[in-house]
Formats: sequence, C-alpha cells, structure tokens
Amino acid sequence: MVPARIDDDRSRGGVLIAPAQCIRGLLVGMFQPASRPPVPNETIVRPGIATILLILAVVLLGPVAAQTRPAPSAPTVVSIITGRRLATFRPDRDWGAALDGHDLSEASTTFTAANIAAMKSAGLGPITYRLRTELGIETWHWNPEGHWSDPAHDQGYWVSSARTSKPIEMSFGYRLPRRGRTIDDANNDSYSRIDDGDTTSFWKTNPYLDPRYTHDPEAEHPQWFTVDLGEVFAVHDIRLMWGVPYPRRYDVEYWAGDQTQLIDDNPPGRWRRFENGGVNGSRGGTAEIRLSRTPVASRFLRVVMFESSHTATRGNGDPRDSLGFALRELFIGERDTAGVFHDAVRHDSIASRQSAMLVSSTDPWHRAIDRDEGTAQPGFDLIFRTGLTNHRPMLLPVGLLFDTPENAATELQFLRSRGYPIEGIELGEEPDGQRVTPEDYAALYLQFATALHAVDPRARLGGPSWQNLLNDPVTIWPDRASPGTRSTWIGRFLDYIDARHRTSDFRFFSFEWYPFDNVCADPAPNLAAAPGMLVRDLQRLRAAGLPDSIPRIMTEYGYSAHLSTAEVTLPAALFDVDLVANFFAHGGSKAFYFGYEPGDLAHQPGCEHWGNLIMFLADSSGGVRYRLPRYYGIRLLTHAWADSAGGVHRQYAVRVEQSGVPGKDSLLSAFALRRPDHRWSLLLVNRDPSRERVVDVRIAATSGARGRALRGPVETWQYSSAQYEFQEDAENGHPVRSLPPVHATTAKAGTVTLPPYSIMVVTGQ
Repeated sequence: MVPARIDDDRSRGGVLIAPAQCIRGLLVGMFQPASRPPVPNETIVRPGIATILLILAVVLLGPVAAQTRPAPSAPTVVSIITGRRLATFRPDRDWGAALDGHDLSEASTTFTAANIAAMKSAGLGPITYRLRTELGIETWHWNPEGHWSDPAHDQGYWVSSARTSKPIEMSFGYRLPRRGRTIDDANNDSYSRIDDGDTTSFWKTNPYLDPRYTHDPEAEHPQWFTVDLGEVFAVHDIRLMWGVPYPRRYDVEYWAGDQTQLIDDNPPGRWRRFENGGVNGSRGGTAEIRLSRTPVASRFLRVVMFESSHTATRGNGDPRDSLGFALRELFIGERDTAGVFHDAVRHDSIASRQSAMLVSSTDPWHRAIDRDEGTAQPGFDLIFRTGLTNHRPMLLPVGLLFDTPENAATELQFLRSRGYPIEGIELGEEPDGQRVTPEDYAALYLQFATALHAVDPRARLGGPSWQNLLNDPVTIWPDRASPGTRSTWIGRFLDYIDARHRTSDFRFFSFEWYPFDNVCADPAPNLAAAPGMLVRDLQRLRAAGLPDSIPRIMTEYGYSAHLSTAEVTLPAALFDVDLVANFFAHGGSKAFYFGYEPGDLAHQPGCEHWGNLIMFLADSSGGVRYRLPRYYGIRLLTHAWADSAGGVHRQYAVRVEQSGVPGKDSLLSAFALRRPDHRWSLLLVNRDPSRERVVDVRIAATSGARGRALRGPVETWQYSSAQYEFQEDAENGHPVRSLPPVHATTAKAGTVTLPPYSIMVVTGQ
C-alpha cells in the first residue's frame, strides 16, 4: 500500500486557506450534491444557515480575536549538528528481519506468494534465521536426511547430511528424552525427567562438557541442577536415585537469601553447602543423606557435581554415554521417627505439576520417535527460493546447547555447496535464558568453531544471541568463576576463549531486545523509559568487558517477548523506530526486526488484553488481513527516513531545545541522517500519549550555533491516531482504521506539529 501524497503549502504545520476559499467551500458544501457516493457507514453532514453564519464570523473576525489571545509557547527547536557524525551504515544491508520456527500447520501457510510480497514491501533487507529448537530444548534436524549414531535402533546422536535428494522445504526439532529443565521458552509442552515420577527415565548432562572434548580439568565444568520446591520447607533429608554415569563427588546446597522470588530472577542471597552436603567417593545407586543435624528452611536446593564415574550401561558402545552425570529421580524433605519419608518434591510428567527444575546442560541424545511437529523450521531451500533474503547474505544459526559439532559442520558444508551467501553464523541461542554458565558455553563454542572452521576457515562466527541485556545470569553462580576472572557473564566468556588464544573465533556479539514484561500495564511509562534503558545497557555491556571492536548485532527486537495489546497499537511502532535509530546512534552494527510473518492475536495468562508481536494480522487461511502499526513504522524507517534505494547513510547528532533549555523534553526523540541523495532527513518520535509537540527544524554546523531552516522542497510523513485505531475484542480484535502515513510536500520549511503518540519524518536540503 503506497502512502497518499498530499501537495500543499504549510506554515507551522497548518494548511493556509484564504477566507474566500473557506466561504466558497461552505457554500459549495451546502448546495452542491456530493460528487462521489458515500463510503459505507459514512454519514454526510451538511451545515445549516446558523452554522455557516457562525463560521463566517470566525473566519472574518478571527484575525482580530487572534490579536487578543496570549501568544503560543515557543516551539521546540531541533537542530541537526552537521559537525558531529555518530554512525555510518547501510539500511539496505544493516536493517533486516528475523524468520522464526512455527508449528507445522502455521509453517505450511506462511510462505505464500501474497504473504512474501507483503513482507518484502516493508523494505527490510537481509534475513536472520532464528532457531526455535534451542528455545524448546530440542535437537535440530536441519536436513531430514542424515544418520544416527545407533542406526539399528534409529536413535543416538544425529548428523544431518551435507547432501539431499530433494529440496529442503521444512525441518524439525526433536525432543530430548534426557531433558532436565522443566520450563522452556518455546512451546513449553515437555517436562523434566528428574521429577517426572518415572524411575526408568533420567536426566543426563551434555557429554561435550567432559574433559574428553573440552581438554579442561573436570572441575572447571561442574554440572548442577536446581529445584524450586514452590515454598519454604524444613529440609532435613535428600534421596538421590543416580543413573549411569553418576558423580563420585558432589555437593548439596541450599539457598540462603530471598525465598520470595524465582531463582531465575537472581534474588539476593548465596548458596551454602549443607552441614553434611559434601559427598566424596559416591558409588551411585540410591543415596539417602541426612543433610544436617537440624532441618534447614529453604525453598531452593542445588546439587553440584564435580567428578564423573565415566561408566555406561552394559552393551552401549558410544563413548558419549559414559560422559557426564545422570539422575533418575529426586526426593527432598524429612524422614520421621517411624521411617516414613515426607517428600516436598512434586513429581509429574506435566510440567505445570512438577517442582520446577533448572539444569546446567542436557544430553542431545534422542530417537526418531521424538520428532516435534510443533517446532517446524522453514527449510533453507525454501527461504532462499522465496526471495525473502533480498539477495543479501543471511545470518544463520547452528544448534549448540542441544546439538553436536558434527551436525553444525555438515550444515555449513550444505550451504556452501548450494552457493547460498552467508553473513555470519550464530552459535546457539539464548544460553543466558537456559542459565548456562559462561565457561560451559565457551567450551561448547570453541568445539563448534573448530568444526565449522575446518569446513570454511573464513566463516564469520559469533553469538551468543543473549536473551536479555537487562539481567546478568551469573549473579546466582558467582562462586563457580575461576580465580582471577571477571564476574560478568560476557567477561568470563571472553576470559575463557582468550586464555586459549581463540579470540579470533569470536567476530560479533548478538543479543535480543525485549525490555518489557509488564504487558498488562499502561505502555506510556515503558515508552518513556525505553531509550534510556537501551543506552544504559549498551554502556553496561562495554563496562562488562566487551570491546568496541566487536560488532553489536541485535538479532531480534520488539516491545516485549510476551503478548501485549501495545504490540498491535501505536506504542509498538513508536518503540520500534525509536529503538533502531537509537541503537545505531550508540554503536549498533545490525538490527533485525522480529514478527515478520502474519500472525493471530493471543494473550498472556492473567491478562485480558490480546496482542502479538506482528506487523500483519492474519486471516483464517494465514494470509495478510490487516497491516498493523509496526508495518507502517518500519516503512517510515526504510522508505522515508532512509533512502529506499539504499547506499551509505550517515547519522548525525541533534540538539533539542525546549523554550531555550537544552534537552528537557524527555518524550521527544530526534534522529538525523544525511542520505545518499544528499538530503537531510530527521526522524521525530513523540512518545507522549496526551500532548502534541510543535517542532522547528534547523541545521547547525556546531552544537553552539544558531542554525538555519531546512531548504525546500521539504517533505513530511506523519503517522498517528489519525491513521490508526484498534478495536479490542479478545481474539477477534482488529483495526477499525489502518491507513498509511500522510505524506506532504511544501516549498519551504516551517514548524511541524506532532500529535500525541506519533512519528514524523522531515526531509529537506
């Protein structure tokens, strides 16, 4: 949909209309029949005589009345500082979109010709491929053709083939039957095998963290699991039903600190070992331990394992089965005087009924029967054939946390054999969300890097696709850092690879940005805080040890990772455009929009408001039914603020003066570009939900200069509630008005007016 073009002369944001024109228009409107049929449901109102006389009085006497009114407040002056360049980038290469996994039914209706055309019309360039299998604690069969390590039983460790007999249209995740974590960040429809009530199932740690693969002392990669009992219990005894291999040495600990928050939320406190919690010389089997002389009140317990038995079940010839640690079932509580064990752990094969488990890692061993059609990834051949990549190199993932280096290597072999262009390879996804320690992630990272560089020494590798810059997950595991290392996650990761002289294998840092969890709340305070949050966390990332020489890539962004009505209304568009411009102004390298595919409305449990992180609302067949504010916001970036033809753009600083006081308007954002067509382009975002902004746009050579007005022709694009209105109706919610931004051209510069919650782009010479 092309924005409407309006050519008129404007002064201070208003259209100049002569009184005679106004009178003539009223008379014509009163007596002349309508020149077009009415729009359905439109009411045509014709003015009466009294109304006309009143309007005539206003028109004729207006100038007199204006002389007696108080003068309006001075506009906000926004000056482009031409002497201070902030960044240089190419929007056609550096602004992209993310493609995610779906369930099979959604994936089969998404990539139609009509949907692809709509998606491409947003104007975004390259694609990053998101790996939903990692979020779902699953192994990825990126090619359905391949081989098992135990082919006789269609099970074991999978390696997809570097060749294929037919195009790869779809690929799938496979559930892990040795899973340890209760909750995942994808469909969340599996469960932990630690407390599932089945003593024949078991959790097992990742064998690739054993010294056989890391070449580190075993104590450098202790493995652990944590249980949340749901409330504080008096803990006296623990029963551990070990599998094979089992730990010869381990510690049992309790959380001494805040018990009201989830342990995931990094509550204040620390881990303490029980009085009798240190176990040496374990022989596996079922171990029952009286942890202390008197019960200890705690909600959270952790078991940390240091030394493996390196044993395997009889008849198993794969060495990976003897590496790591395995646990069949867990019981915590107290044995009474009659010898009865009172268990505080909730055992069930439904995640919501289990005591929640967190684990350090999970074995990627699985079976053919574990295929999950709820986690379908679009095939590589399908993506490249659709043209969604816009002939740009794609940022690709390899599975890492729940996969094998061999599977990653054959993926790269396949892509190179097809001649598909690759921007870089992201190793894993969201290890911080999985609570993986930086040393464990780094050890896996280097193994995968070795395998990938054996295929292509020039491959550009990076990661870790951090879930959130706002929280550093190591604050609840600081006691496991090696002596002399930094305390932050990224600092410890960099220290690990630097100590092994492998820093050249880490070429970019990737992260996702979804800053808000309070999705039921009014979005206005969130929008007010958003720019400062990003800047502070980018600064904190630098302080944590990430050098400026490592490019920052935002591989996903959106208002929230949770469902919110804000995502399908104006706040989402304001958030997106402000974020992208702010990110590049502060050193960002690439940014990938998330929510490219059409989708439906849904809601968070406990929240009555429905929404989704999408730019298109889908119809019943999965096609585009409505264009939402996020679509028009992105188009304003790609077709108005930036030159849609591409090329090198230079971002410059701006000075904001409200009534002569610099920087006082915290709800008005301003970002300036010098485009390849030699036009200056100013992006303005009014994040105030109730007050308009009048802005005088100027250009100045230095921060202290007065500046001059833009030279014409001056073009403006504006998007606000005049173009969009949303009707909430649970899953049937929809826009009642969804129009493109208003485009106007004037011969000369003047002030512009931004309505509440609006975006404007102003371009000129």
